[in-house]
Amino acid sequence: MSFLRSARSRLAFTLIELLVVIAIIAILIGLLLPAVQKVREAAARAKCSNNLKQLGIALHAYHDVYSTLPWREGRYITGYGNRMSGLIELLPYMEQGPLYTRVQTGASTTTGVTANPSYPWDGGFAAWTQGVPMFLCPSDIADATSGIRHTNYMLCGGDSIDKHTTNTNAVRGMFGFSTAIVNNAPPKGLRFADVTDGLSNTIAMGERLRGRSAIAKTQTAHQAGSWFTTPNQCLTLYNSGTKTWSVTTLGNWAGVRWPDGGMGFGGFTTNAPPNSVSCAYNSHDAQPGLYPASSNHTGGVNTVMGDGSVRFIREGISVGNLDANGTNLTGASPFGVLGALGTRNGGEAVTDN
Repeated sequence: MSFLRSARSRLAFTLIELLVVIAIIAILIGLLLPAVQKVREAAARAKCSNNLKQLGIALHAYHDVYSTLPWREGRYITGYGNRMSGLIELLPYMEQGPLYTRVQTGASTTTGVTANPSYPWDGGFAAWTQGVPMFLCPSDIADATSGIRHTNYMLCGGDSIDKHTTNTNAVRGMFGFSTAIVNNAPPKGLRFADVTDGLSNTIAMGERLRGRSAIAKTQTAHQAGSWFTTPNQCLTLYNSGTKTWSVTTLGNWAGVRWPDGGMGFGGFTTNAPPNSVSCAYNSHDAQPGLYPASSNHTGGVNTVMGDGSVRFIREGISVGNLDANGTNLTGASPFGVLGALGTRNGGEAVTDN
């Protein structure tokens, strides 16, 4: 009977044994989670890279048809309608033909605008409320669930601070601004022939984190007047230690309206390191300024070059002299290798670094 009692008593674990097992499981989970997170981020980065690759192919398909690129920011209709993003024109070349038709034929429900398409800030225009998965990087926040949908992918305006809203031919990057009325004709932007630095040496598109007040670094500082001329005059307003701005006029603009080609919403520049903060040159959200590429990828951002190849630009890339004047630029960029990659005709010699 003593033997039977002893056998029965060993049918259960002791409290100490259970605690040891739980501790081992916790340790294994702690070791596994970072690896899982790395795998997820690697997959997200690959997806983001593939999205940009497809956008690069769409750019080439568009150029093949029209012998020109779309503008970054342009107009279809009379009045203050010059904020349409070049992403709109790429829709038919990325299997979004029905959405493009909807853009061109739909009607506004809130602003009373009868011409189509409606303004890109019109939340009642149904086409703007349709999300495009290829416009989103999975490393960033989820898309909006209602209203105007988002994008992470921006058209490059070059390395200047003040030339993004000048006419297309004056812009330093591959994509500029046009006030010409299209009236359903293809938008006239730059041609590949205008990229004299070489398509493989010039950035066409890149990614930016979408703006939200919960993450101050994704916001855009803006003040009245042409208030800065060098990148550092913007960058020093943000404290990376406390993650706060020294100014209170901040906009949650970047990427939160996919059809909006204004610089604050749909453009990016190469005049500051990747993952730096943004500043509008004036208080308006479509003004030129400092709009660096940004992402949640470790160490840098994805871009697609003019030739369609995708490159990962590291945070440590040479950015030259951030105290240099970035206004009225001509010739070679003062902002190092990154600045040179943003110019289409600066004449710089760029090595693969």
